[in-house]
Amino acid sequence: MKLFRFGLICIFLTPSAFGQLTARNPVDELKDQLTRALEEAQVPLTSDQERQLALLIEEERQAAENLFGETWDFSQGPPQGEQQDQALAGIRWMYDEMKNRLPVYLNEAQRAAWESYQREQNAAFYEEDSPDAVAGSGRIQQIRVTNNAFNVETATAGGSRGLAEGGARTEVIERGGIGAFHGNFRLTFQDESLNARNPFADNKPPYYERTINANVSGPIIRDRLSLNFTADDNKQENVGTVQAETLDGPFSLGVTRPTLNRYYDLKSVLQLADAHSLITSFQYATADRKNENVGDFSLPERASRTQGQNYMIDLREISILSERTVHDLSFRWTREHGETNPFSDATKINVKGAFEAGGAQNRSRTDRDIYEVSNLIYFAGDRLTMRSGVQAWHLRNRIDSERDFFGEFTFSDLDSYRAGQPLQYSITCCDSLFEMSQTQVAFFSQNDIRLTNTFTLMLGARYQMQTNIRDRNNFDPRIGFAYAIGNATVIRGGTALFTGWLTANFIERYGRVDGEQRYQIQIDNPGWPDPSTSGSIRPRSFRVIEPDLKAPYYWVSQVAVERSLPNNLFVTVAYDVSRGVKNGRTRDINAPLPGSDVRPQPDKGQIAQLQSSGGSLHQHFKATVRQRFSVFNVTADYLYFRGKSDESIRARGSDVELPTNSYDLSQEWGTHQNPRHTFNAGVNSRLPLDVYLTTVIEARSGRRYTITTGKDDNNDGSINDRPAGVPKNSEVGPHFFNVSFNFSKAFEFNGGGALQGGSSSGPQLNVFANLNNAFNMTHPGTPSGVMTSRFFMRSFNATSPRTIEAGMRFQF
Repeated sequence: MKLFRFGLICIFLTPSAFGQLTARNPVDELKDQLTRALEEAQVPLTSDQERQLALLIEEERQAAENLFGETWDFSQGPPQGEQQDQALAGIRWMYDEMKNRLPVYLNEAQRAAWESYQREQNAAFYEEDSPDAVAGSGRIQQIRVTNNAFNVETATAGGSRGLAEGGARTEVIERGGIGAFHGNFRLTFQDESLNARNPFADNKPPYYERTINANVSGPIIRDRLSLNFTADDNKQENVGTVQAETLDGPFSLGVTRPTLNRYYDLKSVLQLADAHSLITSFQYATADRKNENVGDFSLPERASRTQGQNYMIDLREISILSERTVHDLSFRWTREHGETNPFSDATKINVKGAFEAGGAQNRSRTDRDIYEVSNLIYFAGDRLTMRSGVQAWHLRNRIDSERDFFGEFTFSDLDSYRAGQPLQYSITCCDSLFEMSQTQVAFFSQNDIRLTNTFTLMLGARYQMQTNIRDRNNFDPRIGFAYAIGNATVIRGGTALFTGWLTANFIERYGRVDGEQRYQIQIDNPGWPDPSTSGSIRPRSFRVIEPDLKAPYYWVSQVAVERSLPNNLFVTVAYDVSRGVKNGRTRDINAPLPGSDVRPQPDKGQIAQLQSSGGSLHQHFKATVRQRFSVFNVTADYLYFRGKSDESIRARGSDVELPTNSYDLSQEWGTHQNPRHTFNAGVNSRLPLDVYLTTVIEARSGRRYTITTGKDDNNDGSINDRPAGVPKNSEVGPHFFNVSFNFSKAFEFNGGGALQGGSSSGPQLNVFANLNNAFNMTHPGTPSGVMTSRFFMRSFNATSPRTIEAGMRFQF
């Protein structure tokens, strides 16, 4: 144990250290060090003190694990350089922070024994001028730890994997002009010669991908200014498959989708004074994507190309007002520009469940400016931690779109196409330009109160409002707690409201087709190929937003148990339930009356109205296991998801999703598409000859899909009808199982030999290979649910077969 402190901070700093020193979380090691020191002094911790320390340890564990875990990522060779330095400095900062908090939990005799032990350790292993002391004490300005899943700084209730994705976070704020100068240069490559053929394609198209990444960082002016420059250039020709049924028979083709993405980021940290720093960042990115939209049922003639540029300027000023109080002010401006051009403007031809031909008809130009401002006051006291502030966003959109301006035929099946009997023809007219702006403002305050050494109460509130809707009743109370019930077990829980935003995409989607400047014309049973020769023309169709639209909100509750077990084993089990209220969904408020073809307003066609009448109910059960050994790092998590909803999402090939029956919305309450079971596991390990192996295992049950008739049975203009008595998402697609490997080997240039133990302070070259889908398993996609398709209840695509990527990384 006398070598513990040296090992804790210097992991990976010397080649011989790795594999011989502790692989445990530094927070756990500090607790063991304290226990040993007090036992040697014959003033051991009491059972009540053990329970009190459990909460303190768990509060810091997750944040320390995020930093500590970076030094265990071998996916491209052993970490080094900037990544390693930041992680180690963060570990040291948190180690010292927690060490300073420990005396509160000790009696007088214990404090004396602990202070004596620390003096011995410091004298033995940390000279005042040592690089470790400088890196640990000077580089990190502050680390903010938020283990509260109900964090008031976010309006997001969590993703499909549950609330744990929400507010918990760890943020490292560094000082300017501190640290060493580092460089990191990486190249990866793969082509079709290393990859397997997709089983759903008859050919093996050319494939190519390479990525060049460079990063240089370090102090420019000592103790004053640091710069960090990153450049990333990625060129790839992704492979997809077209699996369709045409008049000439089955059509199967492997296709490529060339893309070129470039990204540049220049970041600086200027230390204005000892307590004030200015962080600036400038980012520029370009994207060029060709052959979009081709794949599945879409034939190559449906291709389009999108090009875009993105600029971002970020300014952030951090002031340390006192030892416990920090003021954080930031401003960000983002400019986005994108253009999409189809290879053809030909009339679209959609044959349900068979093929999609004609032009993409998605010509558009988008210019967007986003302004973001946030102001935060952060206070960390002995018993109270407070975060209060304001956030504001302003967005301006200018969209010039000719989507569906050249007409679209829809056929119910291949036989009707062969007979020249389309089911429907639609065309959008007339004004292509749409402009809008939106402002959002949020105020929040979070107070975490340590009522006792074993119980912390978290009280927060958030209020937000936005333009484009009149709803102002958006107050979100949030309450959480953390309670230590033993010397290694903590229970966390709480309940909260999360009010969502009505995003600008929704406003644009419904506002641009307003019935005046832009509308849709539909013909039932039109002529072919000239739609005007027969059929019945419907009046103009358009979209509206409900005048009294409400912002959606989610009532979320969670309980979680965190448990530390022997042998470096850490287990977390969590359950949360989320009920969505006032969720957005679309209804045709002018749908034909039940049992007839007559609309309430005969002079108008379909009126798709966005309403706040939807709902959802999601439940998540998640278990995570993590264990560290001297040569292994094992992480595994399992997620059980159960959810239902009747909210609208964007349907493929259209802008809005309408219910099958606009007069009986109860039929839309159905099971969510997400897989019921998901399992992920990863193992980082060191093999003989200092070869590193990363193994990733993924498994999940099938995604759900919906059975449709392929016809407009109720004559409401939407071809989405289901058979009688068949609910939404009634069927389950194929399951998924995948195993991938990464092998890496590092060489150092100091002495020209292989690394002994995985890291070095000198220049280093890593060579690695990624084997994705290593066993070349076939992963069928979600089947077609269209009853008129020959692919009905059969998969018509598959995810990537085995691919092999080779690469190298040089770092210093």
